[in-house]
Amino acid sequence: MSKQQTPPSVFKNIYPRFRYILGLARKLHQFITTLLTSFSQRPTSSPVIPDNYTVHNTSTVDSEITLHCLTGNLPADLEGSLYICQCLGSPEAFMVGDTNIIRIDFDGSNAQLTNRFLWTPVALARQKLKNTRHRFDFFGFMYLSPGLGMFSYAEGLYLLPDGRLAVTSDIDRPWIIERDSLRVVTPVGRRDEWLPMLSANAGEVMGSLFAGYNNSHVLYTDHQTNEVFMVNYQLKEGNGSEHPVRLMRWDGYHDFEKWIVVDHDGQEIEIKQSVHELIFTRDYILLADTAFVAGTEMFTPWKNAKNPSDKTVIHVIDRRDLIASKKTVPSKKIVVDKPCIHLIAEYENLNHKITVYMLHTPATNTAETIRSYDRDLDGNLFPKHLIGYGTLPVLDLSSIGKHIIDISQSEVQSKYISEMPYCWGPYVYTFMNRQIEEYHGQDLFVMFKGFSRDILPQRILNAYKNINARQVPLEEMIAGEGIHQNNSICRITTKDFAIADAYVFPDKVLLYTIAILDSKNKNASGYLIAGVVTDDVSGDKSSGHEYWIFNADDLAKGPICKLSHESLNNSTLFHTIYIPKHFEEKLNQKEVLYHVPIREDYPKEELKKWDKSVLECFEELIYPFFDVSDSVATHRAKEIANPLVKQRF
Repeated sequence: MSKQQTPPSVFKNIYPRFRYILGLARKLHQFITTLLTSFSQRPTSSPVIPDNYTVHNTSTVDSEITLHCLTGNLPADLEGSLYICQCLGSPEAFMVGDTNIIRIDFDGSNAQLTNRFLWTPVALARQKLKNTRHRFDFFGFMYLSPGLGMFSYAEGLYLLPDGRLAVTSDIDRPWIIERDSLRVVTPVGRRDEWLPMLSANAGEVMGSLFAGYNNSHVLYTDHQTNEVFMVNYQLKEGNGSEHPVRLMRWDGYHDFEKWIVVDHDGQEIEIKQSVHELIFTRDYILLADTAFVAGTEMFTPWKNAKNPSDKTVIHVIDRRDLIASKKTVPSKKIVVDKPCIHLIAEYENLNHKITVYMLHTPATNTAETIRSYDRDLDGNLFPKHLIGYGTLPVLDLSSIGKHIIDISQSEVQSKYISEMPYCWGPYVYTFMNRQIEEYHGQDLFVMFKGFSRDILPQRILNAYKNINARQVPLEEMIAGEGIHQNNSICRITTKDFAIADAYVFPDKVLLYTIAILDSKNKNASGYLIAGVVTDDVSGDKSSGHEYWIFNADDLAKGPICKLSHESLNNSTLFHTIYIPKHFEEKLNQKEVLYHVPIREDYPKEELKKWDKSVLECFEELIYPFFDVSDSVATHRAKEIANPLVKQRF
């Protein structure tokens, strides 16, 4: 028997009112915590985070600027484009809000920076519907319009087989942007090709039009086979509930191929946390259950985010088992003895041995942020501009792991690098030619967050202090002056697996992200670029938001060039991709065909079950935005989007 259809009146009048039920606990909690903190004075500055840092960026707009060279000289052998995904944040969360795509073009003498907003259908709808019953309200790690859908953030940028870029998130479909205009042109996959994160009645209440989709934010392309692998899964919500994990293979041009992942007994596997990063080798695919865990704390903010597992479970799939005529694919379960958030594998797997490098993050959860009522270890509130800040200290010295997985024996041999002052909170990694070729064991460059008791909330200490195996005594970390180590970057040689070079940033310099820039001189080692914010402003041409360039083979020397502009304002810079000029010319020769028509993906007939404001939003804004032809795309997109930029906040 088919499910009885919910009447349109429920979508128009009942579900929108669920916001008051879902938000009641948040409002009450906010009222109580405001009372409890209203008589306490907040400091205006932090001893760790620069005053120029902002969780919520309201000044960045579509723009083109030429970066000033503040110190040193821009390397003359830099020719290419660096793309960065930036989340502009919200007043209470650094990773929730509008997305801005940055491109920095280097030509050997100048660095030209372009900013463009990422206008997906839900991003446009959030602005257009803000004064209607279907408005999107802030709920922790997302904006929600009950019965309509959710809006969160994007963080990743990945190169696709056709030469375009995918902007990605853990909880949405990837969206394809053009490299020149930075304009969104199509989603990756139709809505009916994706499993929503919630099904049945819960999914309907949360909203099916702009549903969330659990997946990996990573979309590495195998340039040997021109294949992309993706995962789409549902978490188990209770006893007996479905929790399918779909592996999807995509050639960049056609519909997905899909398989349900099962274990050696033929039972569906379960993802208990997240698959933040899907990686592969020549013969295998690795689904790692990673330590990024967000739960119902968006509705119950008095609760902490869930404690991640103290191990990493990896489901290994043989690519040769991906048979088109079958609906399932078997996997082998491997367990690594430390939690991780990011990982990368060497492409070759000789004798069925996989070499995996992991950024291990014990005693922390990347989903945590500083809340308005949080107090530090001395009982003081945090400065207002740090509410929503998310790069919190881990509660033990971290490590980089090198793991040799013997698939035939189901065994793991592990080595670890865990050295002070560097290895506090590994954040992201990069390497030479990342994304434009497979990883073959090049030197790894790892960004570490550092540790300071002064940025550690008492709530976080209480939640994550009890871990089984500790490297540094907790008292040493937090007693008295405690340990203070700022952000750092390390170059790790993979053959002998050691830190070969490192740089520790000055105090009150916050490191956002890193990327490796190739040199057109093939005898040169290339460069590392770091996006930072600092209060030590170098003259009136710097806003404090800067890009520092290092020689990749001599990090310890410090930056050889600093770039900025008086109007530059970065909030949270996430993942990057650098495309050298010679490689870009090859990409320009590729044929671009893949396209999901927005009018078909969001059919007019479906839109009628919501209030008329939703249909008007599509007819007046969303459909025209995605209907434009290539010849007028940039001009028409600006006509539609620019008014929204001005009234965005």
